[in-house]
This record gives sequence, C-alpha cells and structure tokens, in this order.
Amino acid sequence: MATRTATAAQSAVIPKSLRVGLVGVTSTFSPGSAQSISAGDVIQMIRVPAGATVLFIGLTTTYVQATLEVGDGLTTNRYMPTQSSSAAHAAHMFVAGSVNAPYTYSTDDTIDILASLVSVSSIAGAFYLTAIYTMDSAVRS
Repeated sequence: MATRTATAAQSAVIPKSLRVGLVGVTSTFSPGSAQSISAGDVIQMIRVPAGATVLFIGLTTTYVQATLEVGDGLTTNRYMPTQSSSAAHAAHMFVAGSVNAPYTYSTDDTIDILASLVSVSSIAGAFYLTAIYTMDSAVRS
C-alpha cells in the first residue's frame, strides 16, 4: 500500500480561481510500468481548498482490470463506491449528490482514488479525474 500524489494534488498547488463561483480542475496520474498500482494504493488526484463544495466528479481510467473508489482523506468512497473498470477506457461520471454529498470541506484536503483490487496484468495505465466545485464568497484563504 502506497500513497501517490498527482501533480494537481501537490501540497504547494492551489487551484487558480477567484475563490468564488465554480472551479473546474482536471488531473492525470500515470505511474508507468515501473510503479504499477497495487491493491490498497491511494492516489491523491486533486487538492481542494477549505470552503469548497464538490458538485461533480468524472473519472476515466485506462487500467483494464481495477476496482476503484473515489473519496478523500476522511472517506475513501465519499464520491464513488467500489466500481470495477472491466474494459479499457472505462469512464465513471457522477454528480456528487450521493448520500455523502454535497460535502463542504472545512480544511484543505485532496480528492483521492483508492485501488482496492488490481489485476496482475494491469501493470500500466493512467487515471484522469475532473472535479467541479463551488467556493463561497465568505471563505477567505
């Protein structure tokens, strides 16, 4: 089990925005064959600031046989419960209107992918995650 961090989730990265209105962020993580994904790995994909309310998440992966969840540092499946990507380029798009949403972050966090099961043959691929969230004008950073 390892935690990996995509470029858009690095601690120094804050998504550019006016800090009010809608913000869209897209992140890509491709570990390459030298760093294949294992069961239990967490991929931190997108950093979200305190005060953000996530409205939409879109996940696409080229991992052929993987079982994934999308959540954050507190709840691994906040946005997407366990889903299997049984075909190449599997896409999962969902409105964050599930039981746990809309969720407003009280502190900075990351939107993460948890790989709960990965086939031995899935040694290469990429993950693409897009999030759209709102920022309340009363929130200051």
